[in-house]
Amino acid sequence: MLVLGDLPGPDVAPKPAVLSRLRRAGLPVPPGFALDLAELAQPDVRTRIAGLLAGGPVIVRAALAREDSADAAAAGLGLSIPDCRDLDDFDRAAAAIAEAARDPWLAHYSGGAPAWQLLVQRQVERRWLAVAAADRDGARLLELHDPTRPDALAAGADPRWSGPLALAEPGLRAAITSIFDHVATVMSEVPALDLELVVDPAGATWLVQARPLARPLTPGWREFLAAVAPGEDRVPGLPGLWRLDAEHNPAALSPAHAGVITWLIGQGAEDLAVLAGWLYAAATSGPRRDVDPHRALADLRGRHLPTARRVLAEIVAGLAGDLRLLLARALEHLRCTLAVHAEVRVELPRDLPPPDPAAALSLRDRTDYLDVLPAAWDIASPALADLVDPTCLERKPGAAAVDPPERERVAVLVRELDDHLFALGLAPLRRVYLAAGERLGLGADVFLLAPDELGDALAGRAVPDLAARRREQEIYAALQPPLALFDGRPVPLSPRRRLCGIPVGPPARGPVAQRSDLADLLARPPAAGSVVVLPALTAQAAVALQALAVRAVCCEYGGALSHAALMARELGLSALIGCSGCSELRDGLMVEVDTRVGRLRMRPRDMS
Repeated sequence: MLVLGDLPGPDVAPKPAVLSRLRRAGLPVPPGFALDLAELAQPDVRTRIAGLLAGGPVIVRAALAREDSADAAAAGLGLSIPDCRDLDDFDRAAAAIAEAARDPWLAHYSGGAPAWQLLVQRQVERRWLAVAAADRDGARLLELHDPTRPDALAAGADPRWSGPLALAEPGLRAAITSIFDHVATVMSEVPALDLELVVDPAGATWLVQARPLARPLTPGWREFLAAVAPGEDRVPGLPGLWRLDAEHNPAALSPAHAGVITWLIGQGAEDLAVLAGWLYAAATSGPRRDVDPHRALADLRGRHLPTARRVLAEIVAGLAGDLRLLLARALEHLRCTLAVHAEVRVELPRDLPPPDPAAALSLRDRTDYLDVLPAAWDIASPALADLVDPTCLERKPGAAAVDPPERERVAVLVRELDDHLFALGLAPLRRVYLAAGERLGLGADVFLLAPDELGDALAGRAVPDLAARRREQEIYAALQPPLALFDGRPVPLSPRRRLCGIPVGPPARGPVAQRSDLADLLARPPAAGSVVVLPALTAQAAVALQALAVRAVCCEYGGALSHAALMARELGLSALIGCSGCSELRDGLMVEVDTRVGRLRMRPRDMS
């Protein structure tokens, strides 16, 4: 038996060994001890357990030999049973933990029957259950979970609050920062930490778990920062919270599109930033705009979309003339279109009505815009008309053709159709670029030029070294940008959210079919029954999913009201949205899309 606070021996499991080390160093670790199952029958052990129970309820936890270490820091592998108030409760908990240790999945993970111990500690009454993670680069994340759910962490439940530790309530932030600093000093050999903490009703913060992170908390940050701001310890000039626009732009922008965004920033779009080719947007918390979705739908169809179509036709008709003038006009058209796009953008309610299987709103009117809808939101991207057979969108006999009357479903339709307006804002620029590429003999390399550089080339001035620009673009594309930045530092993603996402539809199983983007999905149709994995599901992907009869999807990015979630509901898919880490799984791996709890589970073929 190890009493927490004593020096642990070599046979103690990592979890109690670390907690004993930290309690010995003066950190607020609840008292307790660790023991082997074989020790439970010893009279002195029973006496010690009874003594701990006399002070109030205890929690009994499994401490596995293959967790909480630098090379195997997986969380939630073992069972935890709270509210043990007497020896009978304790014995039942020990028996349940022993039974759970025989789970076939756990044996597969451990490479055989897992070695484990019992960790018994005084149970702390919870006002908050908190998870905090930090690395040596200064990134610190805090999650606050439901204190009434003893399985909130093991079940992968969504936190009640999540964000940079710097934005937490001041008293909580100060207490957790102090614990972080102390743990980092004691465990100085560990580059990144994952802590579990309990805040009791009196406001005291207790440390109940500390583990090293086997993976970097913000992988690729140093390389990303070196590309954005060499020699700096943060990205300068970005105060507050900024989010990667991964739902719409899950890849590095082409130099042409990055140049367009930079031009828009110069025109007053201060909420955008391009960092090493990746698009970020400032997080805003202003008042919600109350836009009537019925009026927005009427304005889109009656005025804005026809007007944008006319501008596109006029620019296409003038492509034989002065392309520099057309380039300026196309840029101004995009700026005006984005202003109109903001006027008709509606807010979606959190509780959406169930989808109508006879009228998939995500496919409405798509056929009429396949010539301008790009496969990715980038002027360098081909249009869907070049990639997909439009007959896949033919309405089934008896399918509804009228717009839904409900305000909520009309709002969903507007959020789908406003993509057509955005596409019509981008399309003239793409047409001008393509015409310039032909005129200058550059072909597709024309998209390596920003708009001002293209203007110089059309005026007969020298263009940049395109080979060097291409190498730079390859470097940018290989970076791992953080999903969010706070005051120029990365906001890490909770390691507990890895392979977890927003669930949609029924559970599904199948082999992973990794696809890099929509064009790749269309070029390499997945086998029937596959679980397609994409960085993001944009609105345009609905066309491809319909064409390929895909039934199960996981995507790295996206939220509860993202196009990905709306499309999955509309098309009746099995999906996990915002499933961090899914794009790293190997092709052909058997997985289960467990939409009951929002997890992507790896299933060996002999367990499938």
